[in-house]
Amino acid sequence: MKLNKNKIIVSALTLAIGGSLAGSVGSTIAWYQYSTRANVSFLGQASGISSNLQMRFVSEADDATAWRTRITYEDLEGEIGNFKPVPMTFGALGKDAALPAKGRIQPAPGVGSMAKWGEAEANKHYAQFQLQLRNINREGDTAANDAQDVYLSKLLIQEDAKNGATKEDLSDAIRVHISANGGATPINKLISNKGGNTKTSGKLDIDGDGADDQAYPEGDEFGFGYTGDTRNQLADVIYGDENTNGLADEVQSSYIASYSSAATNPVLVYSENNKLYEDDTKAELTTAKSIGKTIASESSYLTVTVTIWVEGWQEFNDNAIWNASEYVNSKFNVGIQFAVQDRQ
Repeated sequence: MKLNKNKIIVSALTLAIGGSLAGSVGSTIAWYQYSTRANVSFLGQASGISSNLQMRFVSEADDATAWRTRITYEDLEGEIGNFKPVPMTFGALGKDAALPAKGRIQPAPGVGSMAKWGEAEANKHYAQFQLQLRNINREGDTAANDAQDVYLSKLLIQEDAKNGATKEDLSDAIRVHISANGGATPINKLISNKGGNTKTSGKLDIDGDGADDQAYPEGDEFGFGYTGDTRNQLADVIYGDENTNGLADEVQSSYIASYSSAATNPVLVYSENNKLYEDDTKAELTTAKSIGKTIASESSYLTVTVTIWVEGWQEFNDNAIWNASEYVNSKFNVGIQFAVQDRQ
């Protein structure tokens, strides 16, 4: 789906992902459900009459003509491919933390430790791509790349308008991770529709028998062993993370993706008439929310890595087991807007 062009400020990235459901058992999918199509639009803003915020894929770094203010649907599909996304998890994660080296996909019944689950792959199970950003400052007849703070002025996560009456809204399960590296210390932001904390471990009914899964101790699959003089007994399986702390501290934290009732947002700035403010009360902009700076160089650039996935630990109706008939083919949109301050 393409966004309404009236809502696009200057530049846009568009992504569509197609796939099909696999591995369903009965009427439910254990842990999480596949999203078979995701339409994603990433928006950039060129600010002011003397500046132009441009981007290109990192893979185009040797192509001086690749800089543009619009990356089309075809461009982005060519960059990451047409793949089948699979809901997954990066486990416990702070909202300002870098992504772990590995994400994990669907656990097998009885296998609690996340380290033993299948490894998720970028642009096979989740979307990930890298951009270079530069800001060209034009004064008179001269133009040069300059250093400007870059902000997130909008991050929209929503149900697709064509989702259909029989499909539930999957958007609360979407996670967007932004990692910007333009200096010595990368800046990371994890954002979701509602923000807050999501438990990343717990009891689950992966095998679909109507009860929380149980298993014998590791290494005794059939329960023939003993602990002292007592034969081993079945015990509830705690799935996720390191499987050592139960439910207490194994959470994934994220920033909220929107404003509400003139409330501040800890990660987004507010934009009106091409002017940026700290929040929707129009407080003066500071650099606290900057995700990094463009670079005053003709050979070095602000690098932004965007990662988007469907978080398997997201609960719907207080349950991390989703109904297949409600979520198979559920569609969602993500829109990201990068911005620099208008210097008029």
